[in-house]
Amino acid sequence: MVPITRRELVKAWGELRLASKVAIRVNPHRLLLFYAAECGLKAVYLRNVNVDVLDENTAGLKNHDLNQVMDKLRMGKEYRLPTNLALPPYRAATLLPRNCGAGSLNQVWRYGSKCEAPADDLQLETVLEKVNDWIAGELR
Repeated sequence: MVPITRRELVKAWGELRLASKVAIRVNPHRLLLFYAAECGLKAVYLRNVNVDVLDENTAGLKNHDLNQVMDKLRMGKEYRLPTNLALPPYRAATLLPRNCGAGSLNQVWRYGSKCEAPADDLQLETVLEKVNDWIAGELR
């Protein structure tokens, strides 16, 4: 992991959030929205534990599971992403279902898929916007 300062995380949060704001979102915009939330949550967490650098020694912040960081921040359940997401099935010899956890949502959008249940992409965007609004209040 590359050491990143809290200041850099806050700057990245703002830039990514701004870049994600478009009239019609597609996966690249959703991915930016997701990464904005990740940077912002980690910046708030570092501030709360009085640490200035995200690195190998920063406990529990090495993955992309936003729910895990939100748990550390004791955020309410209304901010949580669903833990089990369903993607459209793909065809091999038969239709095979695909599922992922909230910590893999960035891969879903990065690789061009979409979520269908229990929340679709639009619902997930709404949750991520709510998370980013919470971050904005914390970073003021």
